[in-house]
Amino acid sequence: MRKVSAHYYLKSDGTFGKSPVVELDVDGRIVGVREMGSQFKEEAGLEYFPGIIVPGFVASCSSTDPHVIACVKRVGLINGVLRWQEGNDIIALDDYQRAWSAIKEVLKEQRGMAPLGHYLLKHTFRAAQLLGNTEWGIIGEGAIPGLIVLQNIDLRNFSITEKSSFRIIQK
Repeated sequence: MRKVSAHYYLKSDGTFGKSPVVELDVDGRIVGVREMGSQFKEEAGLEYFPGIIVPGFVASCSSTDPHVIACVKRVGLINGVLRWQEGNDIIALDDYQRAWSAIKEVLKEQRGMAPLGHYLLKHTFRAAQLLGNTEWGIIGEGAIPGLIVLQNIDLRNFSITEKSSFRIIQK
């Protein structure tokens, strides 16, 4: 069993829960999520990541050619896309394959006026819904979304900075 935590996590409604403890089984499936808020305490075996935990970004690819799929996945992985549905082009748009780059571009153009949660949902929960997948794009019990932590985020305003980046916690 693996336990991870951060300052915040993305909820399926686009808001942020404070001080989560996300418990994962050996396969990366979420077995529990506790929002600790101001009651947060260190626990044995808890891995802490500063920032915001979000589900892995979701995309699809209409190609069935293994070489094409491998190339698309490589580009996607660099941009935080951890979940793919192959043989379906419902959301096989370039900005889904380059999710983190697209989110940063839009939010920089909006100069912090756009809600971060809204753009994160587009590439997580809503993308998984388009594909009819209930186990991806959400941080909840029974889900297997893959986890990313967004780092160097302005946590007062929930906005990105020039140094904002992500780190993969669980593939």
